[in-house]
Amino acid sequence: HRPFHPRRQPELHMELGNEPLVFGSRGTRTAASVSANYDGGIIVRRWAGTWIDFLVLLAIFMIPDAVLGNETYQSTIAVWLTLAALYFPVMESAFGKTLGKFALFIRVVGQDGRKPTVWQVVLRTLLRLIEVNPFLAGGIPAGLAAYFSKHRQRLGDMLAKTYVILDADARTLNGTPGH
Repeated sequence: HRPFHPRRQPELHMELGNEPLVFGSRGTRTAASVSANYDGGIIVRRWAGTWIDFLVLLAIFMIPDAVLGNETYQSTIAVWLTLAALYFPVMESAFGKTLGKFALFIRVVGQDGRKPTVWQVVLRTLLRLIEVNPFLAGGIPAGLAAYFSKHRQRLGDMLAKTYVILDADARTLNGTPGH
């Protein structure tokens, strides 16, 4: 149980059917209050979405090689490296989601419930290189951080002040337009 803080109003917990609703101070439904209610299912969705994104990144490299031939592909490798490097920042800042997140009906939002800023996405992406790298522990650090954090955030989310929430929940946040 959290100690009373004179400036912070207590959260209100309610149930609607089987779905718990958590409201922050003054009855607002925020990204933080929604994500605090998630169980391990959100981590499984995030993990599956990550593997879909890895397949997209693999396709960025494999398809041009197959279509162009190896010699042409190697002479244009800077193009494919640039596309791969921009995949997460462009997708998440433009849409709040990558193709993996689209497939699993989840999205990245800032504290205000809106799409993350470019700066937030860059921070998430930089830490993703360490936390979710399939060659360095295969996403285990991100999974452990999300599992043990109050808001199911990996380290990149904590630093960038972002949350990964269900699309359905994003449409019900207070103060945000329907996505």
